[in-house]
Amino acid sequence: MKVVVFDLWGDYGHFRRFFTTSSPLTYSFPPPTAVRGIVGAILGLDKDEYLVATADLAVGVRVLAAVKRVRWGQNLIFTKGSGDKFDPTLFRDRKGDQNKTLRTQVKYEYLKAPRFRLYVGGDAVLLDELAALLQEHRTHYTVSLGLSELLADFAYVGTYTARQLPPGTYDLSTVFPAEVLDAEHGLQEALHPGIKLAKERVAIYLAPDRTPLLYQDVVLDMGGRPVRVTVKEPVYQLDSEEVVYLWPPASTRIPASR
Repeated sequence: MKVVVFDLWGDYGHFRRFFTTSSPLTYSFPPPTAVRGIVGAILGLDKDEYLVATADLAVGVRVLAAVKRVRWGQNLIFTKGSGDKFDPTLFRDRKGDQNKTLRTQVKYEYLKAPRFRLYVGGDAVLLDELAALLQEHRTHYTVSLGLSELLADFAYVGTYTARQLPPGTYDLSTVFPAEVLDAEHGLQEALHPGIKLAKERVAIYLAPDRTPLLYQDVVLDMGGRPVRVTVKEPVYQLDSEEVVYLWPPASTRIPASR
């Protein structure tokens, strides 16, 4: 399988956890659903079509920089005007609530100076177009790290051939779902002083109407280092010698009836 690899970074990032409401928290990495959105932005796919267009791609994520978080309060403009109409004004007398509220302060969590490596495999035509745009440092839509205000930069790393490896013990460079770990020896060789592992539950696939189709617990090293694990499912080795986990196309994991 051919795999296009590129780096993505920025000053701040925010990939909102699905269970947070008034005080949004962020994942430590872009979930597979966000990776497909980033690929769609580069290729110029409309927000209503990119989920279908990228459904047959395999994707992976590597954390390149230690995960650092910051939190601060943000003033959100109260947009309900008189007569319940949308009115994002700062004139108090035009506000629609009884207290004439101008703004609401909400605490947000952000990733500070995040850097990731993204892996995209599958459709040769789509990958050729993606690689060409990355090499020329061009996109159709602006790429961001989760929120539109958090602009991202990127760099093409290369196009590689991925060779499937059988179940066994490997140094995995990417984040990976906990369910691929061998029940007896999964993290046995990874647990030593100095390593800090985290597990985050993320949405893996979305339906065209953005309904989540699958959630998984995903494991990563918070320092951005490879993790030595024993897996019971196949992983991939690139020409660069990296061993990575790639989430397969949605069609291989989700029944067609869904």
